[in-house]
Amino acid sequence: MLFGYDTGVINGALRPMSAEIGLDAFTEGVVTSSLVFAAAFGALFGGRISDAIGRRRTIIILAVLFFLGTVVVVASPNFALLVVGRIMLGLAVGGASTVVPVYLAELAPFEIRGSITGRNEVAIVTGQLSAFVINAILGNTLGHVDGVWRIMFAVCAIPAICLFFGMLRMPESPRWLVEKGRHAEALAVHKTVSSEE
Repeated sequence: MLFGYDTGVINGALRPMSAEIGLDAFTEGVVTSSLVFAAAFGALFGGRISDAIGRRRTIIILAVLFFLGTVVVVASPNFALLVVGRIMLGLAVGGASTVVPVYLAELAPFEIRGSITGRNEVAIVTGQLSAFVINAILGNTLGHVDGVWRIMFAVCAIPAICLFFGMLRMPESPRWLVEKGRHAEALAVHKTVSSEE
């Protein structure tokens, strides 16, 4: 959902953001596209990082990056910091786009692997829909408030916090553990997620 919300939230936030920060057409384009541009790099390096340190640990780091990026955007007094925050969010979005499906596929029992990884796509578009709905509600109820766009972005922090604490309870991918020669740990994780044969 973070992936979807962070890509969709700019839709409703751009107009009040531009009015407050003083963006023109070019700087609006930079703010909007910086997330997608950074996501390409996040996707490029996310898989390599997760191969080195583990899927679970990488997703925890991505949750922190989502949160920090949100804080930077919400607190941005100017164009430059706004772009920095959007780049941080983009790196997290790109990393999540590669690491999360791999983690789900490696952890899910084969009987439900397809449906579990499919739910990831549903979560992304649900996040985008949520961004549009929340922006519409906030825009109609708090549109007169200066900085309403900051509230729209601040909502991103909620799923980031949930992801962080949720991943603390999740096991590491058994496939990754096997690749690292940690067979006993991999077997223990496998027994918790698979039915006995």
